[in-house]
Amino acid sequence: LVFAIWHSWAVLPVAGFLSGYVTNWIALKLIFEPVQPTLCCFGSFELQGLFLRHQPEVSEAFGSAVAHEIMSSEQLLRQLFLSPTSDKAIQIVHYHIGGAIDRYSLALGPFLPLALGGEQYEEMKRKVVELYVSELPTQIKAMAPYFTAALQLERTLVDGLKALPPSDFEAVLHPVFKEDEWLLILVGGLLGCAVGVFQVLVVFRS
Repeated sequence: LVFAIWHSWAVLPVAGFLSGYVTNWIALKLIFEPVQPTLCCFGSFELQGLFLRHQPEVSEAFGSAVAHEIMSSEQLLRQLFLSPTSDKAIQIVHYHIGGAIDRYSLALGPFLPLALGGEQYEEMKRKVVELYVSELPTQIKAMAPYFTAALQLERTLVDGLKALPPSDFEAVLHPVFKEDEWLLILVGGLLGCAVGVFQVLVVFRS
């Protein structure tokens, strides 16, 4: 209508940009807002954010993505044993492996510590533990399936997300998208502008 009144090549690209920008802004708003179910048009229908209305399905998808891509068992194990802050975990490994050696030695009676001598026995324990720790990086892939089965991380995440009230669910999920929202809105505007330029160059010039 504006183009019909004011014949300027700039009208359609500008209108396209504004249309795409506003459309994407509204679409993103409707994904997360309103947080609580809200009756509209004198109660004729209920309005709630798309992700919040489909919380069970979104929880399944989000929990699966986090468990497999961000917090997989292999990634957790690498962070636990191979990061600069892994000292505490290594100390726990030393403690439990040393304790296991002591228990198996007691099953043989007092003969092993007596045969080796106290100092040699402790040295043997230390070397076994060091060998075990040195092999950890190569064994992480083999340990990951057990770790996954023991933690049940995906199911724990999914069940926890499903149980959240809508306000808490929105607070967990929205920050994941918030950082790039401006980019999604801008892309909508640019696509609308491109359509406007196409109309000026192709449709109305022909």
